[in-house]
Amino acid sequence: MYGYYDPPFSVEKDGISISLDKTGDRWVYRRTSGKDEVEKLVLGDRKRIIINPVEPLNTPKEITPNLLIEFEKTVLLAGGEKRQIFLTFPVEIGVFISDIGDKNPQLIDVLSLSRQKFTLYGEVSNGVVCKHWKSRLYSVSPDLNPLQEGVMELTLRNASSEWASISKAVFSAYGMKLYYDGDVFMKARMEILNRNTAETGFDMQPVNGEMKGYLVKDQKIRKEAFGVYSLRKLGFVPLKFYMGWGF
Repeated sequence: MYGYYDPPFSVEKDGISISLDKTGDRWVYRRTSGKDEVEKLVLGDRKRIIINPVEPLNTPKEITPNLLIEFEKTVLLAGGEKRQIFLTFPVEIGVFISDIGDKNPQLIDVLSLSRQKFTLYGEVSNGVVCKHWKSRLYSVSPDLNPLQEGVMELTLRNASSEWASISKAVFSAYGMKLYYDGDVFMKARMEILNRNTAETGFDMQPVNGEMKGYLVKDQKIRKEAFGVYSLRKLGFVPLKFYMGWGF
Protein backbone atom coordinates (compact mmCIF):
# COMPACT_ATOMS: atom_id res chain seq x y z
CA MET A 1 0.00 0.00 0.00
CA TYR A 2 2.90 2.39 0.67
CA GLY A 3 4.08 4.38 -2.31
CA TYR A 4 3.29 7.16 -4.80
CA TYR A 5 0.00 7.23 -6.72
CA ASP A 6 -1.11 9.34 -9.67
CA PRO A 7 -4.90 9.79 -9.94
CA PRO A 8 -7.23 8.24 -10.62
CA PHE A 9 -6.32 5.30 -8.39
CA SER A 10 -7.74 2.92 -5.82
CA VAL A 11 -5.86 0.65 -3.42
CA GLU A 12 -7.11 -1.80 -0.79
CA LYS A 13 -5.33 -3.86 1.85
CA ASP A 14 -6.03 -5.23 5.35
CA GLY A 15 -9.47 -3.62 5.47
CA ILE A 16 -8.19 -0.20 4.33
CA SER A 17 -9.47 1.34 1.10
CA ILE A 18 -7.98 4.57 -0.31
CA SER A 19 -8.93 6.20 -3.61
CA LEU A 20 -8.83 9.45 -5.57
CA ASP A 21 -11.35 9.57 -8.39
CA LYS A 22 -12.89 12.21 -10.61
CA THR A 23 -16.60 12.90 -10.29
CA GLY A 24 -17.70 15.35 -12.95
CA ASP A 25 -15.12 18.14 -12.84
CA ARG A 26 -14.09 17.39 -9.25
CA TRP A 27 -11.56 15.06 -7.66
CA VAL A 28 -12.78 13.24 -4.55
CA TYR A 29 -10.51 11.58 -1.97
CA ARG A 30 -12.11 8.67 -0.10
CA ARG A 31 -10.77 6.44 2.64
CA THR A 32 -12.46 3.69 4.64
CA SER A 33 -10.98 1.70 7.51
CA GLY A 34 -13.41 -0.42 9.47
CA LYS A 35 -16.31 1.85 10.39
CA ASP A 36 -14.24 4.99 9.86
CA GLU A 37 -14.92 6.83 6.61
CA VAL A 38 -13.29 10.00 5.25
CA GLU A 39 -14.23 11.95 2.12
CA LYS A 40 -12.58 15.17 0.94
CA LEU A 41 -12.90 17.34 -2.16
CA VAL A 42 -9.61 18.04 -3.95
CA LEU A 43 -9.28 21.10 -6.19
CA GLY A 44 -6.24 21.38 -8.43
CA ASP A 45 -4.45 19.50 -11.19
CA ARG A 46 -1.05 17.78 -11.44
CA LYS A 47 -1.57 16.19 -8.03
CA ARG A 48 0.01 13.07 -6.58
CA ILE A 49 -0.92 11.02 -3.50
CA ILE A 50 1.80 9.65 -1.23
CA ILE A 51 1.02 6.93 1.31
CA ASN A 52 3.73 6.15 3.84
CA PRO A 53 4.23 5.33 7.52
CA VAL A 54 4.38 8.29 9.91
CA GLU A 55 5.26 8.83 13.57
CA PRO A 56 2.81 6.81 15.73
CA LEU A 57 1.55 9.84 17.67
CA ASN A 58 -1.23 11.35 15.55
CA THR A 59 -4.24 9.12 16.34
CA PRO A 60 -6.87 9.15 17.69
CA LYS A 61 -5.73 12.79 17.95
CA GLU A 62 -2.51 14.60 18.78
CA ILE A 63 -2.25 14.21 22.54
CA THR A 64 1.50 13.92 23.03
CA PRO A 65 4.72 13.84 20.95
CA ASN A 66 6.22 11.17 23.22
CA LEU A 67 6.22 7.39 22.73
CA LEU A 68 6.91 5.05 25.65
CA ILE A 69 7.89 1.50 24.71
CA GLU A 70 7.59 -0.95 27.59
CA PHE A 71 9.85 -4.00 27.30
CA GLU A 72 8.17 -7.38 27.71
CA LYS A 73 11.28 -8.51 29.60
CA THR A 74 13.71 -6.40 31.62
CA VAL A 75 17.20 -5.97 30.16
CA LEU A 76 20.26 -6.05 32.43
CA LEU A 77 23.22 -4.21 30.92
CA ALA A 78 26.66 -4.20 32.55
CA GLY A 79 28.49 -0.94 33.19
CA GLY A 80 30.43 0.33 30.17
CA GLU A 81 28.72 -2.13 27.80
CA LYS A 82 27.06 -1.41 24.47
CA ARG A 83 24.50 -3.78 22.94
CA GLN A 84 21.89 -3.81 20.18
CA ILE A 85 18.33 -5.12 20.41
CA PHE A 86 15.23 -4.96 18.20
CA LEU A 87 11.82 -3.75 19.35
CA THR A 88 8.46 -3.18 17.70
CA PHE A 89 6.49 0.07 17.60
CA PRO A 90 2.98 0.95 16.41
CA VAL A 91 2.64 2.23 12.85
CA GLU A 92 0.36 5.00 11.67
CA ILE A 93 -0.37 5.52 7.99
CA GLY A 94 -0.15 9.04 6.59
CA VAL A 95 -1.73 10.15 3.32
CA PHE A 96 -0.15 13.21 1.68
CA ILE A 97 -1.00 15.22 -1.40
CA SER A 98 1.45 17.22 -3.47
CA ASP A 99 2.01 18.73 -6.88
CA ILE A 100 4.17 16.47 -9.06
CA GLY A 101 7.78 17.20 -8.19
CA ASP A 102 6.91 19.08 -4.98
CA LYS A 103 9.14 18.10 -2.04
CA ASN A 104 6.78 19.58 0.57
CA PRO A 105 3.61 17.46 0.54
CA GLN A 106 0.52 18.31 2.58
CA LEU A 107 -0.89 15.77 5.05
CA ILE A 108 -4.58 15.14 4.32
CA ASP A 109 -5.31 11.99 6.33
CA VAL A 110 -3.82 9.70 8.97
CA LEU A 111 -5.03 6.37 10.33
CA SER A 112 -3.87 3.42 12.38
CA LEU A 113 -4.70 -0.27 12.70
CA SER A 114 -2.89 -0.51 16.06
CA ARG A 115 -4.51 -0.21 19.47
CA GLN A 116 -4.47 3.15 21.21
CA LYS A 117 -3.24 3.44 24.80
CA PHE A 118 -1.67 6.25 26.81
CA THR A 119 0.29 6.31 30.05
CA LEU A 120 2.12 8.70 32.38
CA TYR A 121 5.89 8.67 32.60
CA GLY A 122 7.13 10.15 35.87
CA GLU A 123 5.28 11.62 38.83
CA VAL A 124 1.58 12.46 38.85
CA SER A 125 2.25 16.13 39.63
CA ASN A 126 4.70 16.83 36.80
CA GLY A 127 5.05 13.68 34.71
CA VAL A 128 4.81 13.38 30.92
CA VAL A 129 1.89 11.85 29.03
CA CYS A 130 3.08 9.26 26.48
CA LYS A 131 1.60 6.97 23.85
CA HIS A 132 2.13 3.48 25.30
CA TRP A 133 3.33 0.38 23.47
CA LYS A 134 4.50 -2.97 24.83
CA SER A 135 7.10 -4.85 22.80
CA ARG A 136 8.88 -8.14 22.80
CA LEU A 137 12.65 -8.03 22.55
CA TYR A 138 14.38 -9.57 19.52
CA SER A 139 17.99 -10.38 18.71
CA VAL A 140 17.29 -10.05 14.97
CA SER A 141 14.79 -7.96 13.02
CA PRO A 142 11.35 -9.63 13.23
CA ASP A 143 8.93 -10.13 10.33
CA LEU A 144 5.87 -7.92 10.93
CA ASN A 145 2.81 -6.52 9.15
CA PRO A 146 4.13 -3.10 8.00
CA LEU A 147 0.66 -1.57 8.14
CA GLN A 148 0.47 -2.30 11.87
CA GLU A 149 3.97 -2.55 13.36
CA GLY A 150 7.46 -1.32 12.64
CA VAL A 151 10.93 -2.48 13.70
CA MET A 152 13.16 -0.33 15.89
CA GLU A 153 16.86 -1.12 16.01
CA LEU A 154 17.86 0.17 19.44
CA THR A 155 21.47 0.56 20.52
CA LEU A 156 21.84 0.49 24.31
CA ARG A 157 24.94 2.02 25.88
CA ASN A 158 25.61 2.03 29.61
CA ALA A 159 27.88 5.00 30.27
CA SER A 160 27.86 4.34 34.03
CA SER A 161 30.06 1.92 35.95
CA GLU A 162 27.09 0.02 37.44
CA TRP A 163 24.67 -2.55 36.09
CA ALA A 164 21.54 -1.00 34.56
CA SER A 165 18.08 -2.54 34.72
CA ILE A 166 16.06 -1.35 31.70
CA SER A 167 12.33 -2.00 31.34
CA LYS A 168 11.19 0.92 29.14
CA ALA A 169 12.33 3.72 26.87
CA VAL A 170 10.71 7.04 25.96
CA PHE A 171 11.23 8.73 22.57
CA SER A 172 10.33 12.13 21.12
CA ALA A 173 8.52 12.17 17.77
CA TYR A 174 10.45 15.26 16.68
CA GLY A 175 13.60 13.20 16.12
CA MET A 176 12.04 10.16 14.47
CA LYS A 177 13.14 9.09 11.00
CA LEU A 178 11.07 6.28 9.47
CA TYR A 179 12.12 4.21 6.45
CA TYR A 180 10.10 1.67 4.49
CA ASP A 181 10.26 -0.99 1.79
CA GLY A 182 8.43 -4.17 2.67
CA ASP A 183 8.86 -3.28 6.33
CA VAL A 184 8.87 -0.09 8.41
CA PHE A 185 12.15 0.65 10.18
CA MET A 186 13.82 3.20 12.42
CA LYS A 187 17.16 3.30 14.18
CA ALA A 188 17.40 4.67 17.73
CA ARG A 189 19.79 4.84 20.64
CA MET A 190 19.53 4.94 24.43
CA GLU A 191 22.39 6.02 26.68
CA ILE A 192 22.28 5.17 30.38
CA LEU A 193 23.80 8.12 32.25
CA ASN A 194 23.44 6.85 35.83
CA ARG A 195 21.20 4.74 38.02
CA ASN A 196 18.04 6.76 37.33
CA THR A 197 18.59 8.77 34.14
CA ALA A 198 19.00 8.09 30.45
CA GLU A 199 18.80 9.89 27.12
CA THR A 200 17.21 8.63 23.92
CA GLY A 201 17.48 9.84 20.33
CA PHE A 202 17.54 8.79 16.68
CA ASP A 203 20.09 8.59 13.89
CA MET A 204 19.39 11.64 11.75
CA GLN A 205 21.51 10.66 8.74
CA PRO A 206 21.29 7.64 6.39
CA VAL A 207 23.40 4.69 7.48
CA ASN A 208 26.78 4.01 5.83
CA GLY A 209 26.84 7.38 4.08
CA GLU A 210 24.34 6.33 1.42
CA MET A 211 22.47 8.87 -0.72
CA LYS A 212 20.11 11.27 1.00
CA GLY A 213 16.57 10.03 1.50
CA TYR A 214 17.50 6.34 1.69
CA LEU A 215 18.80 3.94 4.30
CA VAL A 216 20.81 0.89 3.32
CA LYS A 217 21.15 -1.90 5.85
CA ASP A 218 21.62 -5.65 5.53
CA GLN A 219 21.61 -5.31 1.73
CA LYS A 220 18.13 -3.76 1.88
CA ILE A 221 17.36 -0.28 0.55
CA ARG A 222 14.60 1.60 2.35
CA LYS A 223 13.10 4.94 1.35
CA GLU A 224 12.76 7.72 3.91
CA ALA A 225 9.13 8.44 4.77
CA PHE A 226 7.61 11.90 4.92
CA GLY A 227 6.89 12.62 8.58
CA VAL A 228 4.18 14.71 10.21
CA TYR A 229 6.41 16.24 12.88
CA SER A 230 9.31 16.87 10.53
CA LEU A 231 7.07 19.01 8.27
CA ARG A 232 6.30 21.48 11.05
CA LYS A 233 8.24 24.68 11.56
CA LEU A 234 7.94 25.22 15.29
CA GLY A 235 11.36 26.69 15.97
CA PHE A 236 13.63 24.84 18.36
CA VAL A 237 12.27 21.59 19.79
CA PRO A 238 14.35 18.92 21.54
CA LEU A 239 15.12 15.97 19.28
CA LYS A 240 16.23 13.87 22.24
CA PHE A 241 14.27 12.77 25.29
CA TYR A 242 15.78 12.99 28.76
CA MET A 243 14.50 10.21 31.02
CA GLY A 244 14.79 11.57 34.54
CA TRP A 245 12.33 9.25 36.29
CA GLY A 246 14.05 5.94 35.68
CA PHE A 247 13.91 3.34 32.98
